[in-house]
Amino acid sequence: MDFTLATAVHRSPSGANAHVSPEGDTVTAVLHAPAVPVRAISAGRVHIPGGKATGPQCHHVAEATLAVISGYAAVLSGNNMTPALPAPGDMIYIPPGMPYTVVNLSMNASVLLLAFRTDPGFTTDVHRASEMDSVASARIAQLRVDYHQRLMHQRTGRIRRSR
Repeated sequence: MDFTLATAVHRSPSGANAHVSPEGDTVTAVLHAPAVPVRAISAGRVHIPGGKATGPQCHHVAEATLAVISGYAAVLSGNNMTPALPAPGDMIYIPPGMPYTVVNLSMNASVLLLAFRTDPGFTTDVHRASEMDSVASARIAQLRVDYHQRLMHQRTGRIRRSR
């Protein structure tokens, strides 16, 4: 592949390689080989509708970074599916070989992420980690309960001032 370019490569998510998973999330590979002459990195966006989660997966060789753009997400990782609760603007690093799943804690609002991988093909090193399904499902159920309790506390926990 020729890596000599005269200008930068512009790619729009519109018309890019989008895939809807059985779980309901949409992964759109935007910068990836061979569409762009990348050598060691790729990027795409992940849209997770309300009440959905990605299936547990891992990348045997590639590193991954997730940047939360919007929404109420949890990233479960490792063999115990330990949760991290990133806010919009936060980034999560996932080393090679670590199973993980991304959960939309909201039943209504979408989660939008940008994903960066050291897999030039973006999806060539994604492996479904179905052995983590039961651990992830148990964690997801409790995280959603906790999230909804926090929401309700925020809405009802404030004392209204009398006039």
